[in-house]
Amino acid sequence: MKKIKNPLVADIKRSNGDIEISIAKKYSEKEEAMYKSYMSVCAMDDKALIDTAEMGDKETYAACSTQYEKMRAMMNEVGEGGLTEKQKQLPAALQKAILEKMKKDA
Repeated sequence: MKKIKNPLVADIKRSNGDIEISIAKKYSEKEEAMYKSYMSVCAMDDKALIDTAEMGDKETYAACSTQYEKMRAMMNEVGEGGLTEKQKQLPAALQKAILEKMKKDA
């Protein structure tokens, strides 16, 4: 899979005939490392987070991205003294990324 990038989101506002377009990264700098780690684990291990065994690169990226959005709230939870029980069930690389994000947030 190609280098994983923080996706961009566009916001278009229309008012009185004027159009304002803004483009920004979807995830904050703090969350970006966790997103990239998630996408790497998801793409490399076909069954770690979602079954992508029969998918090509584009389908895998789309499936992993969708699954990240579903799991995002759980991965951003803050447990007392470290990882939550659900986070402890994730692959080690993701646990490390979550802990690094917690340190940045503190």
